Amino acid sequence: MAVTPEDLQGVDNMGADSWRGHVNGILYGIQFDEALDDRVVTRVADGVRGGLYPGDRAETLDALAHALRHPGPLNDQIETHHSEQSIRTFLNQLSAALAPSPPGV
Repeated sequence: MAVTPEDLQGVDNMGADSWRGHVNGILYGIQFDEALDDRVVTRVADGVRGGLYPGDRAETLDALAHALRHPGPLNDQIETHHSEQSIRTFLNQLSAALAPSPPGV
């Protein structure tokens, strides 16, 4: 399930660029992965839930929302070999994986 811009409206708990630190930490952790596939999404989502990344799940979701709204490049500081589009697709999939399940699911 893809996260749409409408899903991200009203999510704004982060300061100006503090979201970048969270996202750069994620990008650092995936920079050597050959492909940003479901296995990598699961590994990073499990790492966020397990406390391997700074911040809790809500903070990470907030940072991802900021990143996905950001009009500029996300790959400008860590400079992975992944394309901007593949990073945005990955972050969108990660957001969906970390999103709370609807009640009754």
